[in-house]
Amino acid sequence: MKFVLLSDLGTKPTRAGQLLNNSRASGAHHITQLARDHGADATNIDYWTEWQTARLRDALINWFGDEKECWIGLSGSIDGSSTNDFKTLTHLIKREIPHLKVMLGGYRVPTGHKEWVDLAFIGRSGNIFTKWLQHEDISEYLFSTPDQDAPPTYKNPTGEILELPVTPIVQDNDFWSEYETHTIELALGCKFNCSFCGYDFRNTRHPILVDEEHLFESIQSAHDKFGISNFVLADDTINEVDAKLELLAKVNKQLNFEPNYMAFARADVLGAKMHQIDLLREARVNAMFFGIESLTPEVTKLIRKGGKPERMLDSLRNISKEYPEAFTYGNFIIGLSGDSEESIKNSTQTVVDEQLLTSAGCNALRIYENLENPDVKSDIDIDPEKFGYEIIGTDKEWPELGYSSQTWKNDWTTTIQADELSAEVDKFLGSNLKSQFTAHEIHGLRTLVPGHEWDWYNDHFQLANRLREKVVTRYIKNKEKWLLGR
Repeated sequence: MKFVLLSDLGTKPTRAGQLLNNSRASGAHHITQLARDHGADATNIDYWTEWQTARLRDALINWFGDEKECWIGLSGSIDGSSTNDFKTLTHLIKREIPHLKVMLGGYRVPTGHKEWVDLAFIGRSGNIFTKWLQHEDISEYLFSTPDQDAPPTYKNPTGEILELPVTPIVQDNDFWSEYETHTIELALGCKFNCSFCGYDFRNTRHPILVDEEHLFESIQSAHDKFGISNFVLADDTINEVDAKLELLAKVNKQLNFEPNYMAFARADVLGAKMHQIDLLREARVNAMFFGIESLTPEVTKLIRKGGKPERMLDSLRNISKEYPEAFTYGNFIIGLSGDSEESIKNSTQTVVDEQLLTSAGCNALRIYENLENPDVKSDIDIDPEKFGYEIIGTDKEWPELGYSSQTWKNDWTTTIQADELSAEVDKFLGSNLKSQFTAHEIHGLRTLVPGHEWDWYNDHFQLANRLREKVVTRYIKNKEKWLLGR
């Protein structure tokens, strides 16, 4: 069996403009590793939408050669933006390899059409994929969907963690670069249960940690083979338990280089556990994304996050004082029930006046409907009325993905007004803090162009984009040669 898996993370819209992504889809590399572990000849195609279609087609046809069992898969983005282009590519390859089979994975809801897709997976399905590779019966995981034209689709039971964290081992023929970040996980599951959150494994009391030896190999081999030094920790909350940070610090001591990590963290937890600042420093987590959401007492109680606002502000003050070299980004949600324009503006003014964060931004609340996959529904999605929202219409539909964003109103605002206020507050924060970028954006930028002050990147991110284009061009050239056997 030969199996190739395509993925692409595209661009990131930022306040400074479109930032080209220099991070690959680690989940896709995890899946091909599983395939190799079970005897398949498997490889990845990254940045696939930036390949010339004809050249990619020819290279893949050559790589498949005379193989009798040929599979091509797409690790889809959440918005499914490249699915139709992938369909076109599969049709072109089938002209030469009519027995080619097609697989989709990574989506949040059923997608694709049985006319051209043979097999599909929803969400984290590595364990099901492994059973399929071993020719075991996977019918118990068959996902029931009202779409009669959907391909056979499989997913794990809601809320159950049946596989391990993703920490792929990079392959020589993947042709990475020191100018890219490598994404890994320390654990699956988050013990918190915020009402707006659609993370699959929230409210998990005992997150499952990655094996120490495997984590070391994933990090060290990435550096040994390609010089990678900057990593993204994909955990929903890196500091929910000390054990995660302690594990990473322990592994760091075994490495022969100094890594840098970006992570999603809770500032209120840091404030209550100030010893974690030392743990973060030892773990070399020096870029952090804080979901602050709101600094209004009535809101933090309703969304089950943040605690007392003054305590949150004290947390930010302490972090800024004790860990000044860290890049910190805070995000606010505009439109939460119980909030007000006055409170939001007062809170963000305090953040700016005291320069409590390196950067901050905001977005308006979104409520989604018709999500067939219950794993990704937030409590607000499930019961908007319980949290003070009246659904009054549809804002945007994604018919190819089967769900829509709803317009709403609550005790103080509407979707449209929240969007307008969000744009105003976001501009204020972006103009008056040191950086215009989020933590993961700056982590990618400093990987491409290291060694500068945070504010320098505000006016020079296009330089990083040009370098990133060269990185991807070089990758495509090397991967194409490998596929062609040169």
